Amino acid sequence: MVQVKDAVQKAQTYLPDIFQSAKGKDVRLEGVELSDDAKFWVITFSYMQSSLVGALGGMREYKTVKLRAEDGEFLGARNGLLSSSLF
Repeated sequence: MVQVKDAVQKAQTYLPDIFQSAKGKDVRLEGVELSDDAKFWVITFSYMQSSLVGALGGMREYKTVKLRAEDGEFLGARNGLLSSSLF
C-alpha cells in the first residue's frame, strides 16, 4: 500500500498535467482521506484563482485527485472539495 506522504506527492505531480490552471501556482494541501475500504486515496489541493475576481477577492480553486491506494495509480480528478462521497 502507498503511504500517505507518497500518495500526496504523486497526486501533486498529476495536478498541473491535468489542470492547466494549477501550473506555476503555490499549491496547498487541503485534505487527505483514505476510503472506508482502504482502496483509494482522495487528496484535495487548492491554489489562488487566475481570474481578476479571484485575485482581488482571494478566492481559491480546489482540485481533488483520486489514487488507487495499492499502487498510487491515478484514477481520476475533479474540481471541488473533498467530500464524504468519494467520486
